[in-house]
Amino acid sequence: MKTSPVQRETDPVALPAGRQLSRLAPALVLLAGVLYAYAPVLRELFRDWIRDPNYHHGFLVPLISIYLIWKQRGRLRATSRKPALLGLLGILAAAALLVVGTAGAEVFTQRVSLIVLLGSSVLFLFGWRHFGLVLFPLAFLLLAIPLPYVIYYSLTGPMQSYAAKFAIWGLKGIGVQAFAQGNIIHLAGTSLEVAEACSGIRSLYAFLALGALVAYATAIPWWTRILVFLVTIPLSIAGNAVRVWGSGLGATLIGPEATHGTIHEFFGLLVFAGSLILFAIFRSIVRQLWSSGTSPPPSSSSPQESMPGNFAPGAPLPARFPRSKDSPPS
Repeated sequence: MKTSPVQRETDPVALPAGRQLSRLAPALVLLAGVLYAYAPVLRELFRDWIRDPNYHHGFLVPLISIYLIWKQRGRLRATSRKPALLGLLGILAAAALLVVGTAGAEVFTQRVSLIVLLGSSVLFLFGWRHFGLVLFPLAFLLLAIPLPYVIYYSLTGPMQSYAAKFAIWGLKGIGVQAFAQGNIIHLAGTSLEVAEACSGIRSLYAFLALGALVAYATAIPWWTRILVFLVTIPLSIAGNAVRVWGSGLGATLIGPEATHGTIHEFFGLLVFAGSLILFAIFRSIVRQLWSSGTSPPPSSSSPQESMPGNFAPGAPLPARFPRSKDSPPS
C-alpha cells in the first residue's frame, strides 16, 4: 500500500532521515553549547558530591528528575508546542548569571544558572504547557546544589545549639545531671560535643527530598502540598535533637562507647524511622482532610492514555454518544 502525501508530511516515521536530523539539529546544537559552557561547573559539582558527605545524595537527584520527566512522556507528546518568547529572556538571564558567577567565583550562582537555562529553554522551544509539566523535576535539581558556605554555617550553627539545649532539657527531665557549654554537653563522667556532623543537616536534606517527592505525588491542593513539604523541616530538626539526647543518655548508662559505633548508628536509624512514621501520619491526615479532586501526575507512556475519548480494551462503552446533526434519528 502506498503512503499518501498527507501521511508523508504528518507522520514523523515517514520523514527521511535527513529531515528528521534537520529538525533535531537546533536542539543538538543547543545541547552541545550548554555542555561546553557548563563543563567546568559540572566537573566541580561532581567533585563536591564526592568530597562532601552532606551532598552524596547529589548523584541520585538528577536521576530522579529524569525519571519524573520520563513518566510525563505521554503528556509531553500529546501537548501541542507553543513556543514562548519569554523563555528567550530567561536564557539570557541564565547566561548573565553564569558570567556574573564566574567573574565573582561564586559557584552557587553558576550552578543555579544551569537550572534556569534548562527551564527557560523548555519554555522558549515548547511553551508554557511543557514548562509546567517539567517544572517540578527541574526545581527538584536544586536539592543537588550545595549551599553557599555563608548560608550553610548559618544553618548548622543554630541547629547544633538547639540540639545541645534540647538534649540538656531532656536529660534533666529524667534525672540525669548535665549542663551545656556552647555545643558541648557535660555529663557526670564524660563530655559530648555536638559537632557539625551532628547538626542534622544531612537528615534535613534527605527529609526535604522525600517531602518534595511525596507532596508532588499526593492528590491534594497545592497549598497543602507546600505544607507537607515544609513539615519535614521541624520533623528533621526534632529528630536530630532526640538523637543527641539519646547519645547523652547512652553515655550515662553505658559509657562513651555509646556515642559512636554500632549503638550510635542503630539509635540514629530508629530515630529516623520514627520521624518517617510521623511524617506518614501527617501526610495521611492532610490527605483525608483536604483530598483534592485532581489526580497526581500520571505516568502514562502514551498520549492516548491521558486524552479524553479513548477507552481501554474491554472497558464498557458509554451508554450514549452525542448524535451529529447529519445522523438520522433511531
